[in-house]
Amino acid sequence: MDADSGFRHVVSGFSGERGGVESECFLGREWEVLEQVLLAQGPEEISGLPLTMGDLLGDDDLGTACFYLPPDEVAVAARFLAAVDVERSVADHADEIARTFRHGDVPAGYPDVLARFLEKIRDLYTAADRAGEGVAKLVQG
Repeated sequence: MDADSGFRHVVSGFSGERGGVESECFLGREWEVLEQVLLAQGPEEISGLPLTMGDLLGDDDLGTACFYLPPDEVAVAARFLAAVDVERSVADHADEIARTFRHGDVPAGYPDVLARFLEKIRDLYTAADRAGEGVAKLVQG
């Protein structure tokens, strides 16, 4: 429903909680590593849904864009994320993760940070699916 109200309306709603569930998950630079982890878990048309896929809702010509994943695709993404073994997936990509750091020096605890991000993403999609809602993704750059 919010997506029908347009780009500015959706972007203005990026804050707070909905029904006791965090309605945001700020990934920062970690989204690229998380994308690698998720894309390896299944076909791209499904594994790409949580982070990189969606319809362009709009942009502000200043580096902010908003992508929207409708409820039917949120349901597919939620089922996919529910099947991902988060800790194993992160561990399986230790080499790729190390390549994102100078000299491969992964900070202590960083794999745990990635696992928590994946759990937050899973929780967000599960909550949106249960509520029959779409998911908007804000990209700033």
